[in-house]
Amino acid sequence: MYHATRIELKKLPSVANHTVRSAFSRNTNIRNPELPNMDAVIYGHVPSKKNVKDYASICGFDTKSEFLPITYPHVAAFKLHMELMLHRTFPLGIMGMVHVANKITQHRGIKLGEALDVRAFFAGSNRTHKGLEVSLRTEIRIGMELVWEGLSTYLALLPSKGIEKKEAEQLLPENPEYSESETWTLPSNLGLKYGPVAGDPNPIHWGVIAAKAFGFKRHLAHGMWTKGRAAASVHKMLGSDAAEIYVEFKRPIFLPAKVELHSGKKGQEIDFEVAATRNDDVHLAGYIKAL
Repeated sequence: MYHATRIELKKLPSVANHTVRSAFSRNTNIRNPELPNMDAVIYGHVPSKKNVKDYASICGFDTKSEFLPITYPHVAAFKLHMELMLHRTFPLGIMGMVHVANKITQHRGIKLGEALDVRAFFAGSNRTHKGLEVSLRTEIRIGMELVWEGLSTYLALLPSKGIEKKEAEQLLPENPEYSESETWTLPSNLGLKYGPVAGDPNPIHWGVIAAKAFGFKRHLAHGMWTKGRAAASVHKMLGSDAAEIYVEFKRPIFLPAKVELHSGKKGQEIDFEVAATRNDDVHLAGYIKAL
């Protein structure tokens, strides 16, 4: 697909760069927001071994593996997403936007040290009674080989007057059966630890004061940390480097917290959810299947 505007990066921007620029992003057209026809690319990106190890450690992956964690390429993808959403033609302010769904398709394991060509672009939008859902697609190639794909959907909260509430498309299994469980204890400073590693500067994860400024009662865990932590368990159980993993972020996890991962394997697919221990509220639900 041809894109009228291309952002080509020589290196990925720092968290500080995105934090400062995000603070000045504002809504410019909430009546009829239209996504710009553009993409963002970086060629020959080699992930830092230290960053990969830090990510693996905080998400529960094997820190000695010669392969990138299946969710790790989203770190580079997200930085390109930020560049697209911080562009002057993007009609929405990004502070406080919420990640509502994420799909990753890994066609093969990616080894440490392999040079990645990463491309991200707007893949459409959907106006709902909650606001505007913006989808961004990422493609990662090594040479001409497509090795990893991602589709992220972010929600910008907008006035809902006159917008009809519709049933969302059902992509998750209707009656999942879980046979395994594990408990996680999440510290209050999880967001401050994960944010710099993953390159996510959203202040709703920093602390109570910052989160309240965006309408949340407390700060919350990053959705992609929750997915990464779940993937660390279920991808290992699946036993296939090539896999598709899809999640929907149902309810925020307010920090600190204690939650449980429930999972159940059926053939070459594992259904899973992350739920609160105190009231069984589901925070994240998804599946992973071998390709």
